[in-house]
Amino acid sequence: MLRVLSLLVERPAGVRADEVAEALGKSVSTAYYLLTSLCEEGFAVHESKGVYRPARGLEELTTVGAAQRPVHDGLSGTVDELFLRTRKRSYLGVVRSGAIQIITYRGRQGVPRIPGLESEIRDNAHALAIGKVVLSVLEPPGLARYVRRGLKRFTAQTIVDPAELSVELARVRAAGFATDREEMAENFCCIAAPIHDRAGGFVAALGLSMTASAFDSELASLTAAVTDVAAGATEVASPPSALRVQAPRAGTGSRLEPVA
Repeated sequence: MLRVLSLLVERPAGVRADEVAEALGKSVSTAYYLLTSLCEEGFAVHESKGVYRPARGLEELTTVGAAQRPVHDGLSGTVDELFLRTRKRSYLGVVRSGAIQIITYRGRQGVPRIPGLESEIRDNAHALAIGKVVLSVLEPPGLARYVRRGLKRFTAQTIVDPAELSVELARVRAAGFATDREEMAENFCCIAAPIHDRAGGFVAALGLSMTASAFDSELASLTAAVTDVAAGATEVASPPSALRVQAPRAGTGSRLEPVA
């Protein structure tokens, strides 16, 4: 399955089942089974004339895969802390398997989750604060590939111009947090900040969602809460055996690479 994923990434224009079979040294029926499984899991799409291609969106986040490490279990406590401080629905997102996975969230009964903040964020990363945090630490080639897939518009506020997105991500890196005001859905807004380890490596994105009125009236206090809780998670995110990852510093670009 991993070899098929690799083949899809290498050939973004698409592959046929017989080509996959030949590359793997397997039968065509086996190739069909593997490709169908990837489609069902959202990693590939089946187009006309028997062509399969990578699913649109954050499969490009696999550019940071070599530098990934498991997220410390204690980080789920940061979501509890953020919720208790703000009483807003709070989320923790990590990069896994080519997507941003929301692994923990907290919120009051009856408070709706923002559309698009489901279990995974893929081609809507540019419209969500948590997605912007992750996009801001992608290496330039990975970000370029994400943009080439097309920046889908969800509302009138969605950033769909690559140059505008580049400016926005530079602002995220400089400010240390990201926002979206009704960019994914009307009357829903988000604020998010990165969690780093002691070496400065990106570990996860911590965020919360709220209505537009709450965003406008409480932006300063909510931003302070998100960034403060994220900064306080450094020790939890830095077990002694952790792989150290170099995160980008403000104004130095968006490289993410291992540190010896």
